[in-house]
Amino acid sequence: MPSRIVVAQRRATVAAFAIGLVIGHAETAAAQNRGEPTTKFLELGVHYAAPERLSGSLTGVFFYRQSSPTTGKALTMRAAAGEGGFNAGIGHRWGFYGPFGAEASMTVTRTFSSPRRGTGRTTYVGLEVGYVSMGRVSIGIARQVDGPSDRRDTILTWSVGVQIPSGLLREIF
Repeated sequence: MPSRIVVAQRRATVAAFAIGLVIGHAETAAAQNRGEPTTKFLELGVHYAAPERLSGSLTGVFFYRQSSPTTGKALTMRAAAGEGGFNAGIGHRWGFYGPFGAEASMTVTRTFSSPRRGTGRTTYVGLEVGYVSMGRVSIGIARQVDGPSDRRDTILTWSVGVQIPSGLLREIF
C-alpha cells in the first residue's frame, strides 16, 4: 500500500493535469474568436458560506463566446477565503446581462480547524451551481478526498453574498 505522501503527490499531479486541461480548453476557445473583442470582469465579493463561514472572494470572468456586448458564455475562476477554510473553483457562466447569469463549477475546498460543516483540516472536491446578479447564491456537494479520518464524508456546500463586478458600467454603457 502506498504511503500518504505518494498518494498526495499522485492527487496533486492529477489536479494539475486537470487544471491545465481546462485552461488549455479556454485558450482554444479564445483563439477561435480572434479579432472579436472579448469582455473580462473581475468580481469582488463578500459571502457567508459553508464550510468557509464569512469569506471574501475574487472571481475572474472571461467571456469567450459573445452573441452581443451584454450576453454570452464565460469561463470563471474563483478563489475565496474565510474563517473556516478556503475554496477555489473553475467553471462556466451563461451571462444573460453582462456577467450576470447562471453558473456551474468544479471546486476544491480546504477547511481550517473549525469549519461551519465538515471535518477540520480536510480537503473536499465538489460541484456547485448558482446564480450571480450583484448578489451570489450557490449550492453544491463536495466529497472528502483527504483529511485526518479515513472516513470519506460528503457535505452540502452553499453560499449567499454580494458580488460586485469591477468595471461593469464601463463595459455596458
